[in-house]
Amino acid sequence: MLALLAEGPGVAALEEVPAPRPGPGEVVVRVDVALTCGTDLKLLRRGHPKFPFPLVLGHEWAGRVESAGDGVDLPAGLRVTAAVTGPCGECAACRAGRQHLCESAFDHPSWGAFAGRMRIPARVVRSGLLPVPDGLALEAAALIDPVASVVHALDRSPLEGRPDVLVHGSGPIALTFAALLPLWGAGRVVVAGRRTARLERIRRTGATVVNVVASSLPAALAEATAGRGAGLVVDTSGEASLVPGLVDLVASGGTLLLFAGMPRETRIDLSAYRLHYEEVTVTGSFHYRPADVRKSLSLLSEGALPVEDLVTRRRPLSEWAEAFADLSRGDGMKTALLP
Repeated sequence: MLALLAEGPGVAALEEVPAPRPGPGEVVVRVDVALTCGTDLKLLRRGHPKFPFPLVLGHEWAGRVESAGDGVDLPAGLRVTAAVTGPCGECAACRAGRQHLCESAFDHPSWGAFAGRMRIPARVVRSGLLPVPDGLALEAAALIDPVASVVHALDRSPLEGRPDVLVHGSGPIALTFAALLPLWGAGRVVVAGRRTARLERIRRTGATVVNVVASSLPAALAEATAGRGAGLVVDTSGEASLVPGLVDLVASGGTLLLFAGMPRETRIDLSAYRLHYEEVTVTGSFHYRPADVRKSLSLLSEGALPVEDLVTRRRPLSEWAEAFADLSRGDGMKTALLP
């Protein structure tokens, strides 16, 4: 079968690879749709600490069960989607309810959706392979991975008292935050970014948008929040050089949440004054738990996310390079690649 195989940084091509077969507890699915994601783009550019080369790219997908290994009772043709990882359930993190920090969750990930078929590891089958509800399009179901990551971040965010929130960035994750923050009790939501067309899609969620190329973000935030500032600032860009300036935009007693990953060696200069005397908190959010995955599928089924603004283009898998170029330029949001 054809699959988008990445051999190393910047080296990827559609290659013929053997079709997968399910082992005990595993499932092989036929991929109907797989979505582009900034993680795949970053992985191809510079590698990823959790996913070593070589590997088949793609991890946001939906499809149908083709075959199942021993111990799995799922009918062929069942519409499914899945989390990326399956926690062990036994380590200290899992026992504490922090399955996203499981010591071995990423040892056998559900990865490789830019292909006709993919194998779902047994641990993912047990905790993260979900049937797609009737009436939910597979293209929408393919969004459970990014939505689950945002759900986990929102559950980590201090939103008591309906604080105003600033989301930095204008991509699909920023749009997902803008759509879901009101459901978690946020006050006014302000989204700041550089891409005008993307910001217009985000504006449709009801958020106030700020184009940082044309406007001063501190002034625009002060105006939008009546001078209160943002009780929560979420960075979805992963640009380390911008973090000190984002700390300055957090209201006293507020929180800066670093959502996007950065290279391991990244260091950030922070204002000790603000952290100590004004009790500004800087924290992070990584991945998600099985409960977050189930919640994300429910939200998608309930129509809580504007799927038409998150998936804005469709291409055959053979046009993967054009889709990655679109993503790199910020042209549209996500592209659905069709094997």
